[in-house]
Amino acid sequence: MFLYEHEGKEIFRKYGVPIPPNGIAYSVEDALSIAKKIGYPVVIKPQILGGRRGKAGAIRFAENDEELTKHANELLSMEIRRERVKRILVEKKVNIVHEYYLSYLMDFYERKPIVMFSTEGGIEIEEVARTKPEAISKRYLSLDYGMTSFIAMEMLNEVGIKGQEARKFVPIFINLWKAFSEGDLLLAEINPLVKTAEGDIIAVDARVIVYDNAEFSEGCIRELKEKRGGKESLEFKAKEKGISLVVLDGNVGVIGNGAGLTMATVDLVKEFGGEPADFLDIGGGAGPERVFEAIRTLTELPNIRVIIMNIFGGITRCDLVAQGIVEALNKLDLRIPLVVRLTGTNEEEGRSILEKAGIHAYTDMIEAVKTAVRLSMEGK
Repeated sequence: MFLYEHEGKEIFRKYGVPIPPNGIAYSVEDALSIAKKIGYPVVIKPQILGGRRGKAGAIRFAENDEELTKHANELLSMEIRRERVKRILVEKKVNIVHEYYLSYLMDFYERKPIVMFSTEGGIEIEEVARTKPEAISKRYLSLDYGMTSFIAMEMLNEVGIKGQEARKFVPIFINLWKAFSEGDLLLAEINPLVKTAEGDIIAVDARVIVYDNAEFSEGCIRELKEKRGGKESLEFKAKEKGISLVVLDGNVGVIGNGAGLTMATVDLVKEFGGEPADFLDIGGGAGPERVFEAIRTLTELPNIRVIIMNIFGGITRCDLVAQGIVEALNKLDLRIPLVVRLTGTNEEEGRSILEKAGIHAYTDMIEAVKTAVRLSMEGK
């Protein structure tokens, strides 16, 4: 489950990662009340699950009530990448001297968490890796030992941050690791992590993905779902239909059957230069209804440019999957390309059903994913 920025920051705060004073506002009156409490100047940010708010001109600054009223009114009436803004984060503006990047995420290839730190924050880490790889330090971590002060100092020294300056970062490395490991997170990213004019190190943004099944453990997902309104979340609605969904921040919709195959598809999308929008597993033995609901669910995500369906029929029958796809084409106003890879049980029957509906079914997973990524980039 992809969290809103303010939800991610609440987790950070709980684990001792410094964040600016802030509050969540659902109206102009809420925003003014928060600003009165924390003081001007403030930054106002719409809370949406999609990223790139700055490029959409949706991050604003206010020095007084008049400016805040104007910006809050505009943001609360916005729709950004097909997502309506329902809440805004009003946060104390900090005096930024330098921006850094810090993240923990699960590497499913290696089955280990990885930590990355960069002296070049505020831009996408992929761009930094391409243009200035020497500014990035990364390590695979042991689940038994996790992050230590020694590892943190070693990584900081590697990118030129040493001595007393490096020691300021160490508690954030340690505390963000605690949030990641104890909070059942798949991603905990701070971009940017900033140094202020006063010498403080503060997280001014948060991108967090929670492992959806964490509600069965001591993680934070149950509380978050209750705060969101529980049954109103897209992930919860999908689960009621027998679908496992994790929302990501890309434009390539991913549907698979089985967690391993679905995750492999997500990884391949990334490998070939695409940006996965989700992880959606229809599970074993899925029939037409569940397939239809899976496609319908992805149409509710913002920014989707293409859907890749990767089905390997074992318990799942390819002909039933094909029937669900055709039903979705007939009943949904599907205006984006649908790329299907179909192989396994009743493959020929399924392929025949799709061909009659005008859909070519791939047998090669690599070819199908490459096609989906190419389609996601057309018209950019």
